[in-house]
Amino acid sequence: MAPAHRQAIQATVSADRATQQAAEALGDPQGTVKSRVYYALRSLKSALEAGGVRPS
Repeated sequence: MAPAHRQAIQATVSADRATQQAAEALGDPQGTVKSRVYYALRSLKSALEAGGVRPS
């Protein structure tokens, strides 16, 4: 996972913030944070599936 994607996940999911709040905290546009979160979650899903974890 790219460092920018990891940072977006930490600023949203881990910190329990909306993307707008995370965007303000990171100094990035909201759309950028939304797309980084989207691609980070896709990457995480692929990694889990590659490790044998399947969604229920």
